[in-house]
Amino acid sequence: MDAGGPRGSRADSALGLRLRLGSGCSTAAILGRARIPSVSSAASETLDRIARSKEAVFAIDSSDRIVLWNKRCEELLGKPSRAVLGKRCYEVLAGRDASGNIYCYRNCPVAFQARERPTDPVAQFPLRVQSGDGEERWVEISLFAIPSYHPALSTVVHIVRDAKRKPSALEKELQGEAAHSEPLWPMTTSEGEPVALTPREQDVLRSLARGMSTAAIARKLSISPVTVRNHIQSILQRLDVHSKLAAVVYAYRHDLI
Repeated sequence: MDAGGPRGSRADSALGLRLRLGSGCSTAAILGRARIPSVSSAASETLDRIARSKEAVFAIDSSDRIVLWNKRCEELLGKPSRAVLGKRCYEVLAGRDASGNIYCYRNCPVAFQARERPTDPVAQFPLRVQSGDGEERWVEISLFAIPSYHPALSTVVHIVRDAKRKPSALEKELQGEAAHSEPLWPMTTSEGEPVALTPREQDVLRSLARGMSTAAIARKLSISPVTVRNHIQSILQRLDVHSKLAAVVYAYRHDLI
């Protein structure tokens, strides 16, 4: 969906994260000058797991900008992540249908369907796309959404397969990752001010309140230290504070934990 749709609040637009991949593993890094709409920390955690797969995967945020482009996607489409992150997906893929008609464009209908029609999932479809060497090739695309507190702000994940390959069991597992991810849910402070934290962010915040380190929280929740740090940054942005101590104090004062 184009930026003309519902805009993210602090809950979905504060961080500006991108996922960059080395040898098949993703690392979340804060963008410097090139600021793009971010994904929530819940979505970031799910994307972090998806990015390590051997499937070619990319994901877009609520303004259709690419926030994930994994190593396998680089290999399949011949475009490095540094060249596509932050760009509109329809500009990168330039997809066309079997008749040569433009398929990828602003306000993509299948992305809308993935976000807004969870009971009407997008069927896998063929697409002719531009590869990094300027050649066109046929691929099969599957879409699913990682939910947010508003459907229009959901992150949409694309699994890209060579047209000659059959769907893998892993593809279904990746779809399950998104289907069972935790959407944001609204909370309010004692003054009635809205605060949106995921259940996982609440777990992290409670752990911080117990004085646990990043490494200890990672072990307790069975997630990576990088993911813990992403959650902490998201919490600080949502609560509009500048330190972990301030976040804990705020949470106690407003009965959030």
